[in-house]
Amino acid sequence: MSTILVVDDESNMRFMLRLILETAGHDVAEAPHGAAALAHAQQSPPDVIVTDLMMPVMNGRELIERLRADPATAGIPIVVVSANPRAPLPDADARIGKPFEPDTLIETVRSLTENEAA
Repeated sequence: MSTILVVDDESNMRFMLRLILETAGHDVAEAPHGAAALAHAQQSPPDVIVTDLMMPVMNGRELIERLRADPATAGIPIVVVSANPRAPLPDADARIGKPFEPDTLIETVRSLTENEAA
């Protein structure tokens, strides 16, 4: 069972992502913005981070830059879930557009956790 950190400023989106991922057998932690996610990842690194890009306090791009710059968190796989398909893709491992099919999220996270285990 993998631990997934879900990062989104919209509580209903965090709830939906949590529900999908927990139903698939993952433990899920939540953060409402990048600063909270960064602190969580540094204290208790998750197996995968699923993040939005547009958030207050610290956006997803800055979160990814800060995670990748820290050797302790640089290797955590990151999935960007974004409503803007044309936004430049930061240094993430995967991207899923909103709206998305739950199976797409589950398969993307599964492939990243399998790659980490290999």
